[in-house]
Amino acid sequence: MTELDQLIEAAFKSEGKQEEVNKVYLSLLKTTLFVPVKKIAKDEQPDEEPFHPLFAKMDDQFFMVVFDSLERLMTWAGDHYSTMDYVELMGREVVAGINENVYLCLNLETPFYKEFSPDEVKRLKTVVARIDQLMRKD
Repeated sequence: MTELDQLIEAAFKSEGKQEEVNKVYLSLLKTTLFVPVKKIAKDEQPDEEPFHPLFAKMDDQFFMVVFDSLERLMTWAGDHYSTMDYVELMGREVVAGINENVYLCLNLETPFYKEFSPDEVKRLKTVVARIDQLMRKD
């Protein structure tokens, strides 16, 4: 059980008390996340983007999957692991770079799966912007 798992469990048990939810948000931002990405074939020319995260689209909604450990990503990917790659990014980098209309899915198919809705992603983006603003003042 990771620190993020423990905080998510506490937030659920608190029935969404803002203080507990904020702990999840802050921990997510400072956690290294493993993002499954499209594997670039050796004969394929890379474009200007350094990588392409894997997305799922259901009912015109986009979902991006991230994991807080490589082991969890590998378990989720199963036999498909060899057909993909991954990048490691800090949670704040993922949040800063994700489209605000995308659902961010943390640790899919684990006991402490957490889906961050587009509204939560927008809130997280606001937190990242505020942190950046405070850091520039120093």
